[in-house]
Amino acid sequence: MVPTVTAIGNRKGGVGKTSVTLGLAMGLSLLGRRVLVVDLDPQANATTALEAEGEFDIFDVLYGGEAGTLGQAIVQTSWKGIDAVPGSESMSRIESEVLMTPEMRLKTAAWNSVELEAYDHILIDLPPALGRLTLNGLIWADRVMAVTEAAAFSVRGVTEFLETVDKVKSLPHLNPELEFAGLIINKTSAPLTGEHSYQINELQAEYGENVIMPVIPQRTAMQDSVSSRMPLTKLSGPGAAALTEIFVEHARRLDGGK
Repeated sequence: MVPTVTAIGNRKGGVGKTSVTLGLAMGLSLLGRRVLVVDLDPQANATTALEAEGEFDIFDVLYGGEAGTLGQAIVQTSWKGIDAVPGSESMSRIESEVLMTPEMRLKTAAWNSVELEAYDHILIDLPPALGRLTLNGLIWADRVMAVTEAAAFSVRGVTEFLETVDKVKSLPHLNPELEFAGLIINKTSAPLTGEHSYQINELQAEYGENVIMPVIPQRTAMQDSVSSRMPLTKLSGPGAAALTEIFVEHARRLDGGK
């Protein structure tokens, strides 16, 4: 089996990128898919939420720079059907230290890593930045998905993020086969405010059918899921149920092919 690798990001932090990554992982697992989350964000919030702990983490893998070693860092998590390569606060060192081919290290570590064949989907939680770590994810991925809030600064972050994606696609030695899997709008008001409606319309005018509907409403259940380290399916209340339904819908779309 060859898994589909999807990188998820935005230039701006605070848009709920990690929460969306975890929601998609949960949705895919509910569809019966085996999922691996690779935490490239130095904040390692996905790692904390998944309770992913192991002898090695993603920093060990990238800093070592050896081919085929990514699978050695895979651990089981407390979320059913989801494994992870844990993140590390030390990942910020990758951005600054002198390393040979630093942008290619994730792809190198994944090369011939037979453990990856056990998964249907690999989701990469990218950092809210456009440096080496983001490039590592984009160079390895089959597809990239952007996450944004319906707010001006977040929308600008999407533009900058997708400009980087285009640069990666334009260079033959990076990843010309990288596909844009779409844009998810997160943390919307219910009902929509005038500002949110305006920003959603602007995004649809710019990106057309690449804006994935439905939007994801702001619900306390999303924060509760991350803070309690439990998937939405383990939480009670209509907010958790509504979000679960939305994420399953998005996961079904993501599962439709590369």
